[in-house]
Amino acid sequence: CFSSSTLSLPTGFLSSITSELPHVGINQNKYDLESHGKGEGYHPVAPPAAIFIPQSTDDVSKILKACNQYKVHVIPYGAGTSVEGHVSALQKKTISLDMREFKTIGLPDDGALDDACIDVGAGVNRIELNEHLRYTGMQFMVDPGADASIGGMVACGASGTTAVKYGTMRENILGLECVLPDGTVANCGTKALKSSAGYDLTSLMTGSEGTLGVITNITVKLHPIPEYVMAGICTFDTVHQAAEAVATMKMCGVPVERCELLDESSVAAFRLYADSTEDGSSNNAQNVSVDKPTLFLEFTGSSEAAVQEQVQLMESICDDCGGSNFQFKTDEDERRALWVARHKLYYASLALRPGATNALLTDACVPLSKFADLITDTVTHVKEMDVVGPCFGHAGDGNFHCILPLVDDDSEEYKERVHLVNDTLIQRTIAAGGTCTGEHGIGYGKIKYLTQQYGIGGVHMMELVKKGLDPYNIMNPGKVVVLEC
Repeated sequence: CFSSSTLSLPTGFLSSITSELPHVGINQNKYDLESHGKGEGYHPVAPPAAIFIPQSTDDVSKILKACNQYKVHVIPYGAGTSVEGHVSALQKKTISLDMREFKTIGLPDDGALDDACIDVGAGVNRIELNEHLRYTGMQFMVDPGADASIGGMVACGASGTTAVKYGTMRENILGLECVLPDGTVANCGTKALKSSAGYDLTSLMTGSEGTLGVITNITVKLHPIPEYVMAGICTFDTVHQAAEAVATMKMCGVPVERCELLDESSVAAFRLYADSTEDGSSNNAQNVSVDKPTLFLEFTGSSEAAVQEQVQLMESICDDCGGSNFQFKTDEDERRALWVARHKLYYASLALRPGATNALLTDACVPLSKFADLITDTVTHVKEMDVVGPCFGHAGDGNFHCILPLVDDDSEEYKERVHLVNDTLIQRTIAAGGTCTGEHGIGYGKIKYLTQQYGIGGVHMMELVKKGLDPYNIMNPGKVVVLEC
């Protein structure tokens, strides 16, 4: 017996699924439907008609065959942490394919890894994976902050605070298994560290945002847990000075593990939020004693001497660029608390506007030579528009975010100013040779910028790929490229 929400789904489709796959869960709870129709961004709720919970690749294959036959739309769902409207059901006859049961982790019984890689199910979460790896001496290093699923991180081309050293998801995947819209199971990549065999299908699926198929299993790269780790902070009088220090650091080849830049508004949010919580992060707020642009740094190496060499070089660079109050710490609990507090900066920014429940989150990424000017101009523009918008980012790879909190009763005029900040930032970013999204993806909110970034030819090529793999446009329609259903 199905609720009214499934009336938009063909009867034959539901009958085929329930008869052929009676073990597959079908959820129609109103609350769950709404949660599956909204990520963590500002986009409105757009719930699917039903949530399907497959347990195997074969289940996914059969479900997609039925969807292809009955022209039912499909949105793969991981942890729901995306921010660009990826999980919004923009069309009727849409189901959410929840990958929560894909939890396999290919760790041998003896815990010994033969190679620096491991096979994981798409539903495995980042923190969960590293918990399983804690006794192997290895770890998965892509850290977007949110406890996202590995499959979702692949689909959105995620990165985060450690990308400056280890790269993004693109550089940390060797291969994957996916199911195409017609139900075909495709294996992409191998466990070899390199290959020139045919088209790079692994990279094609990475960043595809659920528009080309459903990712079921992934082979991810692992990295050794460093022997010695040190975290540091350094304050500057201006954002431009801090950004120049980062550019100099990269040109000098300092192998920093994390390099995050917070403008003065972000630092204020960081300190206020840390003081209001009871997770121990208030101790870190005391170290960041003034509301000035600040670099958060982490150094790793095989020995204390190796790390100290990095720290001394970075301290010299910061000093030359006008930095001061350089502090560092090696205590593991203090270091972890510092990065926990940094990762909560989204919620700290929301707290700057009482009543804010979500935000427009920008995601600009530019060549490092343009980074200092771009973030400085954005900070200035936020002030000129008189909106709340802390700016911070992964300075080591030229990627930064401006968090623009929104309140339900905001005036249309305020919302227009917020969107003007976002649009102006993207225009400046593309003009500087950058991208409108460094790690969050396109979803449906940034489609209009793709032609400007890549030109008509580039977008047409994407459309041809989409039409070739998904001629009936059943996979997450209305995202990345727009085709007629």
